[in-house]
Amino acid sequence: MGSDEKRNYIYNIIYRLSICILPLVVTPYVARVLGAEQVGIYTFSSTVACYFIMFGKLGLDNYGNRSIAACREDMEKRSRVFWGIYLLQLATAALSILAFILLVLTAFQEDRRVYWMQLVYVASVLFDVSWFFYGMERFRITMVRSLVSRALIIVFVFVFVHSGRDLWVYTCVMSACFLLEQVQLLPFLFGQVKRVPLKKEDILCHILPNARLFIPLLALSIYNWLDKIMLGVIVKSTAVVAFYAYAENIVNLPKGILSALDTVMLPRISNLVANNRLEEGVRKMRNSIRFNSFICCMLCFGIAGVSPSFIPWFLGEEYTPTVLLTMELAMVMIPMSIVSIVQTQYLIPFHREEVYIRSVALGASTDVILNLVLIPFYGASGAVIGTLGAELVVCAYQLFRIREVYRFRQLFQTLLPFMACGAIEFGAVYFLCRLPWKPLPLLLFQVCVGGVVYLAGCGIYVIFISREYRSVGEIIRSMKL
Repeated sequence: MGSDEKRNYIYNIIYRLSICILPLVVTPYVARVLGAEQVGIYTFSSTVACYFIMFGKLGLDNYGNRSIAACREDMEKRSRVFWGIYLLQLATAALSILAFILLVLTAFQEDRRVYWMQLVYVASVLFDVSWFFYGMERFRITMVRSLVSRALIIVFVFVFVHSGRDLWVYTCVMSACFLLEQVQLLPFLFGQVKRVPLKKEDILCHILPNARLFIPLLALSIYNWLDKIMLGVIVKSTAVVAFYAYAENIVNLPKGILSALDTVMLPRISNLVANNRLEEGVRKMRNSIRFNSFICCMLCFGIAGVSPSFIPWFLGEEYTPTVLLTMELAMVMIPMSIVSIVQTQYLIPFHREEVYIRSVALGASTDVILNLVLIPFYGASGAVIGTLGAELVVCAYQLFRIREVYRFRQLFQTLLPFMACGAIEFGAVYFLCRLPWKPLPLLLFQVCVGGVVYLAGCGIYVIFISREYRSVGEIIRSMKL
């Protein structure tokens, strides 16, 4: 990994952590003040809003990123591409906002004020140009604006949210800060793009390729968001939605760390492909799988191990059902991380959208079928099984389709040692839950023991079993992608 990539990776990790950690600062407070039922209402309404944001942006997060990365050295072409894509975004965003307003007026009689507050969240898509800065590899800007908006969330929640009656206030705070997060980027466009004359073709040319990347996003949303909607509809309990949502939030912290590398590598590999340096792009993808597998196994087994002691202390005894859900969802991270790397660092930059579309469509249909069958019997755990099944199907299909550059055998050889070390880490950490200590000291001790056990296991493997390295010092010196 070059110096620019390392710096961008660090910036993007800070950005992803700010998305996950800063809201978690207020999570114990919100969980206790609002209660599971009110948290469930917010989660359900924000999930509905997320669908309209997705329709407002179509596939811009990936398409816009890739398009800008391919022409970022040419100011004239970059400006033409930006304005063409952004005008298309304004049109689709306006349609999505109107559709959301109609839905609120016709479908949501209860808690309507909460949904009107979510309209602010949906409207933020009008100002979202983060895809441009990702394509330009300007990750420091996105990091800073995220830190500002997340800090405001913390301040405003503690100042204005004091009881279960303040659900609409909490929703307003969250939506307004998300809107501010997008608006903050607009001044930084000056100097990066200029006014250029546009023809109708400069806008219309982006519709089809953007729509092609929207189809897999729509399918992905089914097993990222639809599970919460199906839980609310089938189980008819907003509390269950809250239990599941908080389990997802906890697991999303390491997922954010893992996806940080994907966001950095997408524009870099897209630029390599545009310059016909294909083998270098494939090599970076292979190295990313190994690096993310090492991090992923440590985090997912560690989270599963500390959940029984962490969640009751962090969220309160009311959220005890979240413990099992977190332990189950943590295991989904492994196939999910592989899928994310393959599609973000190979399928999209190498223009293999047909594989991307078919794989996520297959995963989405698998998830819906499993949810319909399992949720009525197993509730939230049924939704977890559906998500795991979908990710495994997607992972298997994508690896089969890219077997000319990366084979199943390579994945197993990479992943199995880390999973074995992770299983040992889980056993050690889970056993420590029995210690009669206070929650915070126990949690810190578990984290330290788990980290030492995992790293020691990986060190023993690469030095004495696979003999890839001769010493710990050599491992440290070679830690690069």
